[in-house]
Amino acid sequence: MLDKQGNSDTKERIDLLRKYIEWFGKPSIDCLLADRGFVGGKWLEFLNDEKIRYHIRIRNNFTIYSYQKQAQIKAFWLFNNLKVGEFYHYPKIVELHGQRCYLSGTKTIDRDGKMEFLIIVSFNKPEEAMEYYKQRWQIETLFRGLKSSGFNIEATHVTDLDRLEKLFSLTMVAFVWCYKIGDYLDDNVKRIIIKKHGRRAVSVFKYGLDYLSKFLFTGVNRLENNLFCFLSRT
Repeated sequence: MLDKQGNSDTKERIDLLRKYIEWFGKPSIDCLLADRGFVGGKWLEFLNDEKIRYHIRIRNNFTIYSYQKQAQIKAFWLFNNLKVGEFYHYPKIVELHGQRCYLSGTKTIDRDGKMEFLIIVSFNKPEEAMEYYKQRWQIETLFRGLKSSGFNIEATHVTDLDRLEKLFSLTMVAFVWCYKIGDYLDDNVKRIIIKKHGRRAVSVFKYGLDYLSKFLFTGVNRLENNLFCFLSRT
């Protein structure tokens, strides 16, 4: 737990990763995934020097140096001609924040219906970047479940770090319960509706949270199995 507001800085991230390597060893790291808030020259330099694979999203307006064009260009220029949903990994090494790396990207449509770029910087194997980066979306769904779409944990007035750790631990158990119930309902009772844009009408977590909340408040349980026994297996 950080004893401050906001994100970790580069030194804190490097120290954390060094501690992880000390405990678990570098071979246990397949690759590191991160969003746009976690890019910087010293950070990329550390990952490159340690030969830690990564796939990190960058901002569209980042300037890179193209050895092929022998010029500084905006990163999104490499992906301007793509169609929405089309993925392309740029085959040449580029330079970002003074570090050599690979770029890959696609055009997407955001929730407001606007087109945007999703550009990923990688240590190697840029052709795998998108498949790996998709896994990072699970972090976003977790955050949404812990915050605005679920437990509203950011509204807590708890400031003591030990108490916050316990609060997060309990909330994580509750999140797993809701997810497992939602997953069971989706597989065995009623499928979650898929909307025209290809996304679920409700998340698996929210599906389970709504059912569990209704059960705890009203005692109504449409499942054949005992809900408390079901949860005890987690």
